[in-house]
Amino acid sequence: MGLTFFIIATCLIFGFIAAVASFRPKLIPEIGANLRRADPVKKFSPRSTLFIIGPAANHPACRMQRRLLKPAIPALIREDVSVIEVYGESQPRKNGEPIDWLDTSLLRHALDAEQGFYVVYVDEAGKTRFRSEAPMVTTDILRSASLEIATLGKSSSGKSSVLKKLSAA
Repeated sequence: MGLTFFIIATCLIFGFIAAVASFRPKLIPEIGANLRRADPVKKFSPRSTLFIIGPAANHPACRMQRRLLKPAIPALIREDVSVIEVYGESQPRKNGEPIDWLDTSLLRHALDAEQGFYVVYVDEAGKTRFRSEAPMVTTDILRSASLEIATLGKSSSGKSSVLKKLSAA
Protein backbone atom coordinates (compact mmCIF):
# COMPACT_ATOMS: atom_id res chain seq x y z
CA MET A 1 0.00 0.00 0.00
CA GLY A 2 2.78 2.42 0.96
CA LEU A 3 4.80 1.70 -2.17
CA THR A 4 1.77 2.28 -4.38
CA PHE A 5 1.09 5.62 -2.69
CA PHE A 6 4.75 6.64 -3.17
CA ILE A 7 4.68 5.78 -6.90
CA ILE A 8 1.41 7.68 -7.45
CA ALA A 9 2.71 10.74 -5.53
CA THR A 10 5.93 10.73 -7.54
CA CYS A 11 4.00 10.52 -10.83
CA LEU A 12 1.73 13.40 -9.77
CA ILE A 13 4.70 15.60 -8.83
CA PHE A 14 6.52 14.98 -12.10
CA GLY A 15 3.24 15.45 -14.03
CA PHE A 16 2.70 18.82 -12.33
CA ILE A 17 6.25 19.92 -13.17
CA ALA A 18 5.78 18.85 -16.81
CA ALA A 19 2.47 20.73 -17.04
CA VAL A 20 3.95 23.93 -15.62
CA ALA A 21 6.96 23.65 -17.93
CA SER A 22 4.71 23.20 -20.98
CA PHE A 23 2.64 26.30 -20.16
CA ARG A 24 5.68 28.45 -19.34
CA PRO A 25 8.73 27.05 -21.10
CA LYS A 26 10.98 29.88 -19.86
CA LEU A 27 10.04 29.47 -16.19
CA ILE A 28 13.07 27.43 -15.11
CA PRO A 29 15.64 29.77 -16.75
CA GLU A 30 13.74 32.71 -15.16
CA ILE A 31 14.04 31.17 -11.73
CA GLY A 32 17.76 30.55 -12.27
CA ALA A 33 18.32 34.13 -13.43
CA ASN A 34 16.41 35.51 -10.43
CA LEU A 35 18.49 33.41 -8.08
CA ARG A 36 21.72 34.66 -9.68
CA ARG A 37 20.56 38.29 -9.41
CA ALA A 38 19.52 37.90 -5.77
CA ASP A 39 21.83 39.48 -3.21
CA PRO A 40 24.30 36.96 -1.91
CA VAL A 41 24.42 36.40 1.82
CA LYS A 42 27.05 38.71 3.23
CA LYS A 43 29.44 37.23 5.71
CA PHE A 44 30.17 39.20 8.83
CA SER A 45 33.76 40.27 9.26
CA PRO A 46 34.87 42.58 12.04
CA ARG A 47 37.88 43.73 10.00
CA SER A 48 38.37 47.49 9.66
CA THR A 49 35.61 48.15 12.15
CA LEU A 50 35.23 50.61 14.99
CA PHE A 51 32.89 49.22 17.65
CA ILE A 52 31.07 51.46 20.11
CA ILE A 53 29.64 49.20 22.80
CA GLY A 54 27.60 50.43 25.72
CA PRO A 55 24.90 49.47 28.20
CA ALA A 56 22.26 51.74 26.60
CA ALA A 57 22.05 54.28 23.78
CA ASN A 58 21.30 57.07 26.25
CA HIS A 59 24.20 56.17 28.57
CA PRO A 60 26.37 59.30 29.09
CA ALA A 61 29.55 57.70 27.72
CA CYS A 62 27.71 56.44 24.62
CA ARG A 63 26.14 59.83 23.93
CA MET A 64 29.50 61.58 24.37
CA GLN A 65 31.31 59.12 22.07
CA ARG A 66 28.67 59.59 19.35
CA ARG A 67 28.99 63.36 19.67
CA LEU A 68 32.80 63.22 19.49
CA LEU A 69 32.82 60.83 16.51
CA LYS A 70 29.94 62.33 14.52
CA PRO A 71 32.02 64.73 12.33
CA ALA A 72 34.45 61.95 11.34
CA ILE A 73 31.95 59.22 10.44
CA PRO A 74 31.66 60.16 6.72
CA ALA A 75 35.46 60.12 6.39
CA LEU A 76 35.67 56.75 8.16
CA ILE A 77 33.03 55.22 5.91
CA ARG A 78 34.70 56.71 2.83
CA GLU A 79 37.93 54.93 3.87
CA ASP A 80 36.04 51.60 4.28
CA VAL A 81 36.09 51.69 8.08
CA SER A 82 32.74 50.49 9.40
CA VAL A 83 31.25 51.87 12.60
CA ILE A 84 29.14 49.36 14.53
CA GLU A 85 27.16 50.56 17.52
CA VAL A 86 25.96 47.98 20.07
CA TYR A 87 23.82 49.28 22.93
CA GLY A 88 22.37 46.89 25.50
CA GLU A 89 20.33 44.15 23.90
CA SER A 90 18.93 46.39 21.15
CA GLN A 91 19.63 45.78 17.48
CA PRO A 92 23.21 46.66 16.49
CA ARG A 93 23.71 49.26 13.76
CA LYS A 94 26.44 49.30 11.12
CA ASN A 95 27.02 52.76 9.65
CA GLY A 96 23.53 53.70 10.85
CA GLU A 97 21.78 50.71 9.25
CA PRO A 98 20.29 48.05 11.56
CA ILE A 99 21.80 44.56 11.50
CA ASP A 100 18.92 42.31 12.50
CA TRP A 101 20.78 38.99 12.27
CA LEU A 102 23.75 39.84 14.50
CA ASP A 103 23.55 38.51 18.07
CA THR A 104 24.61 41.29 20.44
CA SER A 105 25.54 39.04 23.35
CA LEU A 106 27.73 36.88 21.12
CA LEU A 107 29.45 39.95 19.66
CA ARG A 108 30.05 41.40 23.14
CA HIS A 109 31.51 38.08 24.29
CA ALA A 110 33.77 37.83 21.23
CA LEU A 111 35.11 41.35 21.84
CA ASP A 112 35.40 40.77 25.61
CA ALA A 113 33.14 43.75 26.23
CA GLU A 114 30.25 42.19 28.10
CA GLN A 115 29.73 44.88 30.75
CA GLY A 116 30.10 48.66 30.56
CA PHE A 117 31.25 50.99 27.81
CA TYR A 118 33.98 50.20 25.26
CA VAL A 119 35.45 51.64 22.10
CA VAL A 120 37.23 48.89 20.16
CA TYR A 121 38.97 49.05 16.78
CA VAL A 122 39.72 45.88 14.80
CA ASP A 123 42.20 46.39 11.95
CA GLU A 124 42.34 44.84 8.47
CA ALA A 125 44.19 41.80 9.80
CA GLY A 126 41.41 41.09 12.30
CA LYS A 127 43.45 42.08 15.34
CA THR A 128 42.30 44.47 18.03
CA ARG A 129 44.39 47.65 17.68
CA PHE A 130 43.02 49.36 20.76
CA ARG A 131 40.34 49.09 23.40
CA SER A 132 39.18 51.93 25.62
CA GLU A 133 36.71 51.95 28.49
CA ALA A 134 36.21 55.72 28.19
CA PRO A 135 35.07 57.92 25.32
CA MET A 136 37.89 58.98 23.00
CA VAL A 137 38.45 62.07 20.89
CA THR A 138 38.42 61.34 17.15
CA THR A 139 42.08 62.29 16.67
CA ASP A 140 43.08 59.83 19.41
CA ILE A 141 41.01 57.11 17.76
CA LEU A 142 42.65 57.75 14.38
CA ARG A 143 46.12 57.88 15.93
CA SER A 144 45.60 54.67 17.95
CA ALA A 145 44.18 52.88 14.93
CA SER A 146 47.03 54.15 12.69
CA LEU A 147 44.52 55.54 10.21
CA GLU A 148 45.60 58.31 7.88
CA ILE A 149 42.24 60.03 7.46
CA ALA A 150 41.98 63.78 7.13
CA THR A 151 38.91 64.87 9.07
CA LEU A 152 37.17 68.03 10.08
CA GLY A 153 39.80 70.39 8.68
CA LYS A 154 40.60 71.71 12.15
CA SER A 155 44.02 72.08 13.61
CA SER A 156 44.86 69.25 15.96
CA SER A 157 46.61 71.60 18.42
CA GLY A 158 43.34 72.96 19.88
CA LYS A 159 41.32 70.96 22.38
CA SER A 160 37.75 70.08 21.56
CA SER A 161 34.99 71.90 23.38
CA VAL A 162 33.81 68.64 24.93
CA LEU A 163 37.24 67.96 26.40
CA LYS A 164 37.42 71.52 27.73
CA LYS A 165 34.11 70.95 29.52
CA LEU A 166 35.32 67.66 30.92
CA SER A 167 38.57 69.09 32.23
CA ALA A 168 36.70 71.99 33.80
CA ALA A 169 34.37 69.63 35.67
